[in-house]
Formats: sequence, structure tokens, C-alpha cells
Amino acid sequence: MEAVAKQVTSYRATEMNIKQKKTMALQVIRGEESITHLAKENQVSRKFVYKQKHQAIQAIDNVFKEPEGEKEKVLFYLPVTKSWLIQLVLCLLLHCRCSFRGVTKLFQDILDSSLSVTTVHHISTSAIQKAQKINASQDLSRIKLGTHDELFHHNIPVLAGVDIRSLYCYLLSQEERRDGETWAIHLWDLEKNGFNPERIIADDGNGLRDGHKIVFPNIPCDIDNFHITKTLIELRRYFRNCLKTALSYQKQREDKMEKAKKMGHPQRQSRKLGAAKKNEAKIKNISTTIDTLVSWMEHDILNKAGPDPATRYELFDFVVSEFKKLEEIHPHRIHPVLITLQNQKNLLLAFSEVLDNKFGEIAERFSCSLETIWKVCELQRCDHNSMNYAVRRVPLILLFNEKGDDNLDNVEDAVVDAMNQTERTSSMIENFNSRLSPYFFLRREIGYGYLDLLRFYLNHTPFLRSEKQHRVGKTPAEILTGKPHQHWLEMLGFERFKRAA
Repeated sequence: MEAVAKQVTSYRATEMNIKQKKTMALQVIRGEESITHLAKENQVSRKFVYKQKHQAIQAIDNVFKEPEGEKEKVLFYLPVTKSWLIQLVLCLLLHCRCSFRGVTKLFQDILDSSLSVTTVHHISTSAIQKAQKINASQDLSRIKLGTHDELFHHNIPVLAGVDIRSLYCYLLSQEERRDGETWAIHLWDLEKNGFNPERIIADDGNGLRDGHKIVFPNIPCDIDNFHITKTLIELRRYFRNCLKTALSYQKQREDKMEKAKKMGHPQRQSRKLGAAKKNEAKIKNISTTIDTLVSWMEHDILNKAGPDPATRYELFDFVVSEFKKLEEIHPHRIHPVLITLQNQKNLLLAFSEVLDNKFGEIAERFSCSLETIWKVCELQRCDHNSMNYAVRRVPLILLFNEKGDDNLDNVEDAVVDAMNQTERTSSMIENFNSRLSPYFFLRREIGYGYLDLLRFYLNHTPFLRSEKQHRVGKTPAEILTGKPHQHWLEMLGFERFKRAA
């Protein structure tokens, strides 16, 4: 009987045409049917099904196989001159963030050429000198809103300054100290190049702010909202974790109380259980209160889409008073946050005053009240596609219709534009710091002009992507000046290689 079955299977296999075999192979490759099921259905062996599968896969591989000799085909020739090699070194250092010794190894392995570390250093030094001249000649008078920060490399401070709109870096310097005098010297140097911003946003670093007061006593230096928001979120997380711990401890006490009751001496656990319940109630009160206060700070007080400045100041004072009450119950962790809020109130809310001035101009332009403009601003908290937005917009539509105007859309566009051009955080310099990190990671030494070259390179290299459409495909220098410029290699005096047409 087995011999007969094998004969039938062999007969079925030879009778199958090409189309049937291809269909079966595709079913296996796609995973539509199992090998066993297809073999049984077509009355063939499993070995035969595997064979069709492998033949189909081999055919696909052959179609996409690179022709023989294609890898060795010469695509184009390079004029390997000394100038071209220098450009290659600079691209390796800046595009690829390569170390000096990494450059020498590449020359040895790929170009069959020797290049010493000293030569790489000389190439870098020559480019640094040219970059420093270009950096020093830049006109900074167009910068209206800047942001300053201090970052550290191997515990050595690096002072940085960035234009918020263009992300142009106008300051990047490694210093031994970060006191007010050091900051003031750099700001005076920037002032010689026309640096005279309308506002500066920065954190609460003492040296940074002291230097700003010395050089620009009449220019506001607002506090960055990001850091206080981060501190509040961390405080909220801490007490949420405390509450989870208190609940777990209370549950443990309750379980031990149940066991003690069964053993006939519950009095041993009653005092500990009572203390656990009391602590849980206290922590729960603190945690829920902080949740509410932090939510108000995030969504009402420090949010650009919110109430007018007077309301924000009132809410801020209320939040501070509530934190004072919580501090009396649990000083740990709350006291430092309370002091920060008290000291930074006016600087944290300075952006609302800027918005108020801009909204006053909008109100005058469209002949409506400032209160109405703030209502339009508050409306922007809602998603424009949501029902909540549509419902809250109705009173404003009726208000503008009563005045005989149909300018609500234009007013709303003006308000949104004013909000987009008003900053309350120094996120742009934090973004810039993240771009610097890969260049610092493999280097212990970033002095001797390296930062000047890096600053030049980042200012004259186009953004590949950005949430802001006006930045895509343009360099920070182009955005700042509004004028195109040569490729950064050409600015350093090189002629770039271009393939023949």
C-alpha cells in the first residue's frame, strides 16, 4: 500500500503544470497555508512542496541579484588634489564628528595614504582662523529675542547664546569661570557687533544674570518657564510615589491587624495601623492638592493660551499661598519650590505682559476691546476641530456680529501669530545643546578655537528638517540675515568638487 501511495504522489507531482506549482510556492511563501496542508491537498509529498518554495525564492533572488562586475564598475573619477583632501578632513571632523586619529586611520585604510595627527591638527587650525574672522564679522543687530545658557564639558563651563527665531549661535566659548564678569566681557564683545536684543530668556544662573545686568540693565532677562515646570512635575511625581508607598504600608498594617485579631491580640497592631492611616490621609491631601496646583500652573498660569495678566498674577499668588500651607505640613521638598516661586514670580509671568502689549495693538487695529482679544487668546486652549472649541467660539461670533464686523477670523489669526512670536522658554538653546553633545562626546579637549569652528559650521549648515517651515533647507545665518550665502567649504576658501554633466 505504501508503494502505491508513493506512486500516486509521484504521479500527481509530474502532472502539475507550471502555474499550479507557482501558486503553491506563493501560498507557502505568503504563509497562507501550511506545508502539510498543501501537500495533502495537492496529493504530493512535503519534500516536493519545499522544493517549489526554494525554487521560487531562488528565482526572486536571481532577479534582484547584482550583475557580475557591477561592484567593481567605475562610477566616476575624483581629482584627488591636496585641496580636496583638506576638504575631506574637514568634512570628517564636522559632518562625521571624527577624531583626529580616526581621520588618519581612514586615510590609511581607504586611500592608501598616510596622514599624521599633526597634519590634521594644522588643517583644523587653518580652518579655525578663517572661521573666527567670519564669526567676528557677523552683524547681530537683527537678533530681537535671544536665549543664554551654561553647559559643561568635563566640569568646565561653556557659555552659549542663540537667537530664538533663526537658531543662529552668536556665543559659544569655553571658560574657566562663569561669573558675572566673564559673561559681561562676552556680552560687551557681542554689543560691538550690533547685539542689542529686545528680550533675553535664560535660567536663574547667578553669573549669567549678573553679567546681563552690567551690560544690558534696561533689557529684560525673563526666567525660562521650562525649568520651574520641570521642578513642579518632579514634585508632583515625588508625592504621588509617597502616596503609593503610604497606601502599601497601610495595607500591610491592615493584613497584620487581621492576623492579630485571629490570634486574639489586636491591640499590638492598632497603634501602628492608626499611625499608617493618619500618614496616608496626610500624604493624600498633599498629593491631590499639588496635583491641582501644578495643573493650574501648567494649563492656566504659564500657558500662553490663557487669561489676562491680572488673572494670572492673582492665580499665581493663590498657588503660592496654598504651597505655604502645604509647607507647614511637609517642609521637605516643598520649601525650595515655594522660595523659587516667590522669587521668580514677575520674571516667570513677564511673557504675559509681552502678550498684553501685542494684544493692545491688535485691539486698536481691529477696534475692539483688549478683554475681547484675551478671550480669543484663551479660546486657543481648545483643539480647533473639537466641539468644545465650536461652543466656546459662539459668544465671540455673536459679539463681533453685534458690532457689525466679520473680523473674528482675522483677529484670531493675528492673536495666534502674536502668540507664536512670543517665547516663554529657552527650549531653543536646549535644542542647540543637544546638537553640541555628539561633538563633545568623544573629545576631552574642545578649546584652542575648536568651538569657533564648530559655531561657524553649525551656523552655515542647512537644517534638514524642522517643525518651522521657514527653517527647512536654510542655514541659521540665512534665516538671520534673510540673504543666501556660499557653501561653508567655499566660505573657507575651497572649490568644491562637482561631477561632470
